[in-house]
Amino acid sequence: MTNGMDSYTSKLEAPVEKQIRTETIGGFWKRRYGHLRLRFVDWNCIGYMALIAVLLPMFHHHVPNWPLDVLIHVALIWGALEVIRSGELHPANRVLWTMRTFYPVVFLAYGWSELNHLVLMIFGSFWANDLVVGIDKLVFGVHPTVWVQQLYSPVLDELMNVFNLGYYLFMPMVLLPLFLRGRREETLAAFGIATLAYFVNFVLFFFFPTLSPRVVPGLAEAHTVDFTGYVAASIIRTLQANGSVFGAAFPSSHVTAAVAWCLAALRYNRKMGYLLIAMAVGMAISTVYLRYHHAVDAIAGTLLGVACYYVALSVLKKRGEDPHGSVAH
Repeated sequence: MTNGMDSYTSKLEAPVEKQIRTETIGGFWKRRYGHLRLRFVDWNCIGYMALIAVLLPMFHHHVPNWPLDVLIHVALIWGALEVIRSGELHPANRVLWTMRTFYPVVFLAYGWSELNHLVLMIFGSFWANDLVVGIDKLVFGVHPTVWVQQLYSPVLDELMNVFNLGYYLFMPMVLLPLFLRGRREETLAAFGIATLAYFVNFVLFFFFPTLSPRVVPGLAEAHTVDFTGYVAASIIRTLQANGSVFGAAFPSSHVTAAVAWCLAALRYNRKMGYLLIAMAVGMAISTVYLRYHHAVDAIAGTLLGVACYYVALSVLKKRGEDPHGSVAH
């Protein structure tokens, strides 16, 4: 009889204990993060990391040690929440608010670097190579990265490398003037626009894995001359050798991001936006000239950058995060 009563009591206690644990976890989450004001930029960063963490268990045939990747993504999400929490609780603390504002840089850098081993996780091959190369030839009548070899000269090569190097200035040129002038809402809004562009671009890499023209079989052999140049050319070669992603060519994330940064600047810092337009045009041309991207990569990147800007701006307005409201700037 005692054993029967113990069994009956155990069955009653199990759901109660489970409910207590659930309430404890939920209570902890609500107490610690329930008050947070997550901005659009935060949802972009946390959402992308969560998306990859969910996709990996389903598509990991070409990803070694994928459980470790999932854990890293979970850790990054937790770290972001803690940084956001600290900044929101102490907005007058310049160090904490700076961390709260610029933590997405870590997400972008890590998200980009991990593409090297994630880009094939869905299809397992660079199936889009022939499609992209074929569209290039259909649209232009030639292979643009092959045709452009006739223009190579040390001075022009250096100029194109200067434009390409300018890509790394877009983020600081847009964000720092806003941030240092105390325009916190504009800074976060601009970062929200840019992070959407970056992460949408990253997701597209998984569905259209494409190699750079420099290494596409059948096309690379037609490149018989390489660019020369001087200081900027040397820097770009080093950056590409150490920071490029093998198979993330379509669409061009450089162009997508540059266009998004330009449009964000035009809205929140018009004079800077005008300067960045010229830089973006030169940078887009340089990606093809230097054979890091197919011409269609740059075209698709431009269209994607514009689309992401308008989607992001619409969301920012609906969330009340666009400081300029419905006023056109």
